[in-house]
Amino acid sequence: MNDNDTSQWVADLGSGYSQIYPLGEGGMGTLYRAHKDSLDVDVVIKRVKQKFKGRMDERAEANILKTLKHKYLPRIYDVIESPSGYVYTIMDMIPGENMQKYVEAHGPVGQKLAYRWACQLCEVIAYLHSQIPPILHCDIKPSNIMVTPTKDICLIDFNTSLVFSKGILAIGATPGYAAPEQYTRPEMRWSAEEETVPLEATMPLRGYGNAVAYQNATSSSSNANYSATAAQATNAGGYGLISKRTDVYGIGATLYYAITGKQPNHSLKDVRPITSYKLKFSQSFLLIISRAMKKRQEERFCDAQEMLRALQDIQAMDGRYKKVVRLQKVVAAISVVLAVSGVSVIMMGMQRIAVERYAAYDALVRKGRTAAEEMRFDEAGQALNQAIAIYDDQLEAYVEKAVLLYRQGKYQECIDAVETTRARELKYYSKQSVANLYNTAAEADYALENYEAAAKMYQKASEYAPEIASYYQGAATSLIQLGDFSGADEILEQMKRSIPDAEQTGDYQIVQSELLRKQGSLSGALQSAYKAIGVSDDSDQLARAYRLAAAICEDIGETKNTEEIELLNQGIERLPDGYYNTLAGQLASAYIRQAEATGEPSYQKEALKVYQQMENNGNTTLEVRLNIAMLQYRLHDFSSAEKELQALKDDYPKDYRVYKWLAFVQGEIDLQNGASYAKTLGYYETAVELYREEQKSGVYDSQMDELDRMAMNNWQ
Repeated sequence: MNDNDTSQWVADLGSGYSQIYPLGEGGMGTLYRAHKDSLDVDVVIKRVKQKFKGRMDERAEANILKTLKHKYLPRIYDVIESPSGYVYTIMDMIPGENMQKYVEAHGPVGQKLAYRWACQLCEVIAYLHSQIPPILHCDIKPSNIMVTPTKDICLIDFNTSLVFSKGILAIGATPGYAAPEQYTRPEMRWSAEEETVPLEATMPLRGYGNAVAYQNATSSSSNANYSATAAQATNAGGYGLISKRTDVYGIGATLYYAITGKQPNHSLKDVRPITSYKLKFSQSFLLIISRAMKKRQEERFCDAQEMLRALQDIQAMDGRYKKVVRLQKVVAAISVVLAVSGVSVIMMGMQRIAVERYAAYDALVRKGRTAAEEMRFDEAGQALNQAIAIYDDQLEAYVEKAVLLYRQGKYQECIDAVETTRARELKYYSKQSVANLYNTAAEADYALENYEAAAKMYQKASEYAPEIASYYQGAATSLIQLGDFSGADEILEQMKRSIPDAEQTGDYQIVQSELLRKQGSLSGALQSAYKAIGVSDDSDQLARAYRLAAAICEDIGETKNTEEIELLNQGIERLPDGYYNTLAGQLASAYIRQAEATGEPSYQKEALKVYQQMENNGNTTLEVRLNIAMLQYRLHDFSSAEKELQALKDDYPKDYRVYKWLAFVQGEIDLQNGASYAKTLGYYETAVELYREEQKSGVYDSQMDELDRMAMNNWQ
């Protein structure tokens, strides 16, 4: 049947749709507009073109989209598989026009709008990449991006998208916007009439060595020279396999078109550098686009989230760039003056060194951030310290160092680092960088239950970045913890004034959940927390939602122990590795409570595994190490417990809890060996002495009462 045969469309769709008429064609599908009678809304209906039917999974787009929820993605209403074998996807009718038509009609856009689109594109692609498994779009281009009447974007057309776990490519890519790794040969040229690269010219998926281009073995393409096996494709051109960096290239190429009105050349060898255009744009913005479009993947941003951070730090980057330019001008002037004396060569060398110095600083900050996210904490710390050694008067490295300490669970050190940073005279920082600094301190204060300090820090963060919903959420929940419900309501009103559709965000639902929790409505609070989990659109927010839901389960009591454990394990599974320590402490505590409730030592073993993993991930705090020793003691692994406690005694010689557990452990060792309890009693006496000092501050520890009884009855 013809793609534009309306009668067949009507027959396939049934009676629930009316006013069906042609809308146009996408790269892979034929589009119709229709009215969905049951909802009384106008929708877009998409069906894969006949020439692609059987060469791809027609349900792929619908299967991807129906599980997602993001403000820059269309909503799926229905998926209809007709008797004729076609799959119809019914989705939102996005008002406006695609970016290609917008630029054709209005001309290249200015920096303000381009920056807005860049941030929105990075945000939605980062959301796709954060899914488990990650989703790659693989065909980001102006015609696949709708521009709404409010000048926001909506990313459409997911027929080329890849889900990492599936291990196959769907179909083709668009010349000019496809990353080098999407071609089998970098010198390939595609005619202007070709909308998509032939399927056989695509590349295998990163991380799946057996993944091959879909249909490459059975293709009916008339050009046999384009056919490639996975092995052949991998080696062709040397640009690697498809990865998150592939979408980064698409973002860069799309922005290239938006600000120049020119499509990047179909030949990779002939792409004109964006910096060669005479554009009245921030130099940093142009350099970000340039980096996104690097031929070699390793030279691009590692993912959309990193690119977004770079965009948010443009002000800081421009400050450094301007400083370099000023230095270049000074050097050039001096060089002219000194040329006669033969000193100009030296001065030009100084200029080159200055430029390289700034580049090295930025590279180290990025390296530190990436290493921290991947829990390579020692490497992260080294990189950030090196960056600070290069420039100790700039903010970014200090922010990342504070984040690093937070990720390690070193909350007080994090707060101290922020306070030290705030006291310094810093230059060339963006408002977002300052907001990030305050937010990191707020998160650490909240973790330590310093709610008043946390509220102040969150509010400071929102002053610098009023568009970030999580800052309002943090401030409101901190005030709720203090019992200041009216203050929390005021923060929510600020949030609604600053952010469109704030009530539909995970941050808003988190605040509602906390309010209900404090008011004693635990079932309602848990329901709101689950809503927050369902709508949260970034990792930080999702982590908060899981932590809150788990805490409410703990509030409810023993009947929710299993649910709490399942929730936290689910969160750890969904979130990136760098968030493990954020949830792990709660998970370990839940295992311990379940062990106490059931008498099953297996739960203690699970708790021990969690704490040991936290320690391996860089959380070497006293609390974590004490819990490891305590669990080893309860599992009768006395030698391991004793070894851990001896190390703690060296590090924390004035903490009574170390000596308390040393007494418990040594008592068991002495009992097994039939030895006197002289050593045990020595630890006991030290613990009592140090504990008395703590009692002056109101500390009470029931385990010390137990220790007294054992000293009196067992260790004489």
